[in-house]
Amino acid sequence: MKKLLIVLGVIIVLIAIAIYTVIGNLDAIAKNAIEHFGSEVTQTAVSVKKVHIDLTKGSGGIYGLTVANPTGFSGKPVLSLSEASVKFDLKAISKELIVIDRITVSKPEVNYEMDAKRQGNLNQLYNNISKSIPSGGGQTTGSGQAEAGPKLLIRKLDFSGGAISALIVPLNNKTYPAKLPAIHMTNLGAPKGATGSEIAKEVLSRLTKTARDEVQKQVMDKYVNKELTKIKSQVNSRIESGKKKAEQSVKEQAEQKLKDLLKR
Repeated sequence: MKKLLIVLGVIIVLIAIAIYTVIGNLDAIAKNAIEHFGSEVTQTAVSVKKVHIDLTKGSGGIYGLTVANPTGFSGKPVLSLSEASVKFDLKAISKELIVIDRITVSKPEVNYEMDAKRQGNLNQLYNNISKSIPSGGGQTTGSGQAEAGPKLLIRKLDFSGGAISALIVPLNNKTYPAKLPAIHMTNLGAPKGATGSEIAKEVLSRLTKTARDEVQKQVMDKYVNKELTKIKSQVNSRIESGKKKAEQSVKEQAEQKLKDLLKR
């Protein structure tokens, strides 16, 4: 009996150590998961400076997240998030499902680049994401194994106060600033939850598409309209100049004819 109690005691201590180790390393586990699944989906390096999760409050924060530029573009990150706050639904968390009430991302920065061949880094990133998890499937990791761990369901995800820096080589090789409009996403992974890779794909696809559309609207279309206005002004100026020359020529011809008549 005494030996049995000793064995049970050892087992309880080991279980306690295991639980403490998981809880104590929860931040590191979350950080590694973000970097792993993010890099897998984007096919470029995703890094996070720090993750902090407070299970007693059901809240957390992600700090210094960056997504590296796809191959062939500058060394600047294509996406930077200084801070994202997370609120969990502790009552809905289980081994099979983690429910997040809200993720709020403030002041994200997107670095858009278009090279001389008119290839864009966001287009490349979007293609990488699409290829990593084909539509209608893709609940696997890069190794082909089923993605382990609980599914995710995010009720609300908000991006606000974002900015875009657009380096466009064909437009005088200049960098143009643009605003990233607020993005609101709801019920990601609903109704039964989705894998980390699937959530990452949906969020990053929406973000990159929005940024591309805004660069097109705020920078490229604006530049084209400006150039068209300039060309139109030049054409009108030439037309006006031509009219004046024509009027002057007619006037001179009339005056000459009048002089000729008076000489008779």
